[in-house]
Amino acid sequence: MTLAIRGDRTSCLSLQLGPGTWLLAVARGFGQIGGLPTETAFLSRLKLECQRRMRSPRFRRAIDRPQAAATAMLAIMGRVNGALYACTASHDDYVTAAASVTAVIVVARYAYVIHAGATAAYLARNGEIIPLCADDGLDDPQIPVLSRAFATGPALDVSVSNARLAPGDAIVLIGRRVASEMEVRALLARLEESELAEQVLVARFEDDGAPAPLRVTSARLRFWPLLLRGLALIGFVAAAVIAH
Repeated sequence: MTLAIRGDRTSCLSLQLGPGTWLLAVARGFGQIGGLPTETAFLSRLKLECQRRMRSPRFRRAIDRPQAAATAMLAIMGRVNGALYACTASHDDYVTAAASVTAVIVVARYAYVIHAGATAAYLARNGEIIPLCADDGLDDPQIPVLSRAFATGPALDVSVSNARLAPGDAIVLIGRRVASEMEVRALLARLEESELAEQVLVARFEDDGAPAPLRVTSARLRFWPLLLRGLALIGFVAAAVIAH
């Protein structure tokens, strides 16, 4: 199976981790960390952490096995989340920086999606767009609210889903949710464009094997218990991330 990637931008990341393993990610945030926009700081730190671990024989053995690769990436993202949070001045009553992030680990025919926030991952198959991650937006008629985002606390709180890939499939990472049928049609039409808009990353898969059936599963993972944040904090963080 071959992987062709298009649309990589400053708020997107594509990185080969092993002979059959790729990391794809998109981020959107507000505020700054270390003088950089939060999404840039997150993706840069994620890339550096992956490259550092790629020097380890143990990591190289694990990264080309589907479940082991997903576990390894969760550990990396947890470390990056904690490190970035430590560089902010955020506390329980005020958040200075946060980011929505969707990352996909592609291992052979499998895609594992790690997600928190308002970014999104979709599977394009046979003229259809299938969401691969949950929507962390809460229904509020007055203000857009997210239930969680990266760099808002020392612990990693994400959802994880996985899908079996087939020849001709495309994974689409985008900096916002696709909300309407019109947007779905527009996104499908853009998949073949040579130049894509900001915050759209497309990975298309091809080989000579027979198509595999789609299987999508999901779960929510919470690492290391946190004190519950107040509703005012959640509303402030989420509104700022979405409004960016």
